[in-house]
Amino acid sequence: MRMRFAGLLVLSVLATSCTSEPASTPSSDYFCGMDSGSDGEKAVQRTLRSEQFITNYHVPTDTLVQRLGAGLRQMKPGGHTASHYTCAYQPQPKKETKGVSVEFSWTSPSEPTWDRVPPEEITRYDVNGVRVESTYWLAKLSVACRLPGELDEASRKAVFRAELSNTLNSERRDDAEAEKRQVELLYILAGRATDALGCEGDPLKGDPVAKPVPTA
Repeated sequence: MRMRFAGLLVLSVLATSCTSEPASTPSSDYFCGMDSGSDGEKAVQRTLRSEQFITNYHVPTDTLVQRLGAGLRQMKPGGHTASHYTCAYQPQPKKETKGVSVEFSWTSPSEPTWDRVPPEEITRYDVNGVRVESTYWLAKLSVACRLPGELDEASRKAVFRAELSNTLNSERRDDAEAEKRQVELLYILAGRATDALGCEGDPLKGDPVAKPVPTA
């Protein structure tokens, strides 16, 4: 766990070198931009615990769609595609290099969600009927995404995965409310990604309502 978290800090440092825009001026080329006063902006503010933040844009929406489509075409049965870091949010004034980042990929439905993470560290949530799993700093969402046209068959053999990492929660291991907020933000961002991809049936619709699933 410590090694994965250290790697995440490095990624957070790299994110600071990307082009940034104030939260009040989102770019139409990137779906992770948040309009002032929107539910998305409020979700970011709650997750960061900061009214002010900057958005670091990594990959334009059109490029993300192209890369995810190319990865899906090449994905082997039982495998997964490369993850694409899309955007990151940092509170202002900056708290070192900590912040929230999100990435997207395709995986096999049978591929394990977690690797070497003790089950007791994972909380499972139902968010509008979609299963989301989270530790104190990392949340993962997997959902079926049926694509039209030439990618229809390939998309039926894969699931769309979104992951949100939150280094701001490094000292909040037992903060259930902080964990819930990051889960809800992930749902919003994943919903924007599935909209951009054109997933049939609008699999991530509605404002997120995260409910912990009782353990057996």
